[in-house]
Amino acid sequence: MRQLSIFFLLIFSLATASAQTPYDRLELKANRFYSQKEWAQAAATFYQMLEQRPDISQTYGKAIVANAMRGDSVAEMDLMGRAMKNKIPFDSVLSRVMTESFSLGRSNLYGNFLLHVREAYPWMRRPADNYLLRYYIFRRDGAKMMEYSSRMLQGAPDNVGFLSSYARGAMLCGEFDKGIATYKQILDLVPDDYDALLTLGNYYNEKGDTAQALPYLRRAEAIRATPHLTSTIARITAHPRK
Repeated sequence: MRQLSIFFLLIFSLATASAQTPYDRLELKANRFYSQKEWAQAAATFYQMLEQRPDISQTYGKAIVANAMRGDSVAEMDLMGRAMKNKIPFDSVLSRVMTESFSLGRSNLYGNFLLHVREAYPWMRRPADNYLLRYYIFRRDGAKMMEYSSRMLQGAPDNVGFLSSYARGAMLCGEFDKGIATYKQILDLVPDDYDALLTLGNYYNEKGDTAQALPYLRRAEAIRATPHLTSTIARITAHPRK
């Protein structure tokens, strides 16, 4: 509580001076604090910048990340609210937060920010869930890919993108029956889905079931042949195992 009070006192004292401080000087100071990882000073100076120019999405992104580094999720959500009040597109704020988080090597800050957004703003849960799904795909977190794909599929049960991410998550988790069933569901919707055909063909080939593998691989080759795929098919044809 004392730390929070000190931070807001810092913001107040800086805000008092900001009316006389040109924007470009504030920006130089904020970026210097940010690059030196002086997060409290950076966050406070970004607030000053937003008082003068509340329409700059990049400032929100850096201010949110600076507060995330301070562990202040309340300030993060306050900034998100300010951005929406000033008609900053949701996507624009998220892309800035993602860029800044990743550039610091702290991608978890972006993921945690999305989790805070979906709780603080319930009407934004579906778009937040969609971004969380993309984040977990990047992280190759199979369990979360399945969880968030399932959430998205509740509103779009035939969406091939969400089905694909669910199937990939299941395969990463070793839940092969669920993954294979989902890839087959994708082929029911889109018979020429290359990734589904290739995954099914390779899966059955690795299991030694070439009788099931070959039709999928041949259909994939008809869509896009590669030297590896062609040689795999030739090898299976020459040495069928089932």
